[in-house]
Amino acid sequence: MVNLKKYVRSFILAVIGFVLLFGLFNYTVDPYMLFMSTRFQGVNEKKPTAINRSALYKLYNIKEIKPETVIIGNSRPEMGINTNSVCWSKKFGKVYSLTFPGLGTYAHARALFHAIAVSDVKHIFMAVDFADFLGKKSEATIGEWPKKTSDFYQRMDVDQDFRKNDDYSWRKLSDFGNALFSTDAINDSILTVLKQSSNSPTRTRMGYNPANDYREIINFEGQRVLFDQTLVNLNNRFSKKNMSVYGADKWSLEYEAVKKAIELANKKNIKITIFINPYHYTYLDKIKEFGYWNEFEKFKKRLKEVVITYNEQQVELWDFALYSPYTMESVPNIKGKNSNLRWFWEPAHYKAEMGDIMLAEMLASNCVDTTSGKFGIRLDSK
Repeated sequence: MVNLKKYVRSFILAVIGFVLLFGLFNYTVDPYMLFMSTRFQGVNEKKPTAINRSALYKLYNIKEIKPETVIIGNSRPEMGINTNSVCWSKKFGKVYSLTFPGLGTYAHARALFHAIAVSDVKHIFMAVDFADFLGKKSEATIGEWPKKTSDFYQRMDVDQDFRKNDDYSWRKLSDFGNALFSTDAINDSILTVLKQSSNSPTRTRMGYNPANDYREIINFEGQRVLFDQTLVNLNNRFSKKNMSVYGADKWSLEYEAVKKAIELANKKNIKITIFINPYHYTYLDKIKEFGYWNEFEKFKKRLKEVVITYNEQQVELWDFALYSPYTMESVPNIKGKNSNLRWFWEPAHYKAEMGDIMLAEMLASNCVDTTSGKFGIRLDSK
């Protein structure tokens, strides 16, 4: 009986020790970037299993980092606006890319609410995308500012009305527990250690995507593959009929989200710069080809109408979705594996080099060479 008790005790202690070792390994490797553990070259510097989990770790990270400047948007600014750009002067402090691929303007506005609630934000750069605004509009939702309660929104410190979110503490406990003790986490920790090559996909500590996965594709298959795949996706996106950027009374949830973001920024005395992402000319051609150019112009005009109702010293709107020497780069040669455009990865995603040109214009800075000319236009009451 005594031996049995010793055996049970030893077994329990062994299990506890194993679980703790298990958790320590996951904490050290930090495959999902939740713990912001020290990164060691060749061990956990690259984060390949975190690239599709921005909705998991970024909301928690920003609360710890407490940046003074935040970039809001989807995958385009995540890849195109470098948080470590030479264009960020000291007055911008720490710059964080609070960007979420695949999520729309409502989600971006809600994430901005969270950022303002948990950090002393002084500058906001909010990217907007035509495709996010274009869709089937239902008049039944006019004027509605909905409450959404998925895991993503539970990770926010505040709700849709900027009130304390009661779900936050439980959601955080669940997420961090899974990241320490789940079998998925241990598998992803092992995978992280094994995938530490120079071109492994990753995200920086400040949320920026250096596009390593694109570099890998270009090295092996050429850049034309990326172009062709994106153009097929654009065909599918814009071939849908009877889409609009707003319904009755020029209202849509997307414009309401922009309005809410500006109103909160103004209330907190935060400078907000809204910019329309640039597209390669082949993307712009697709908008024309499928008959949505009028909606494209409505999209810009309505944004301008929303913005100019506020103090133009506190909010700016910039349009980079234009035909220009920057966006008119030739499509890569189908046989040219070494073909690498200067400004674009593919029609929908611009490079950080173009992002630097955009920052130079929006910040009225000489941080980079703009001798090739400017291409952005500030849309204002004039």
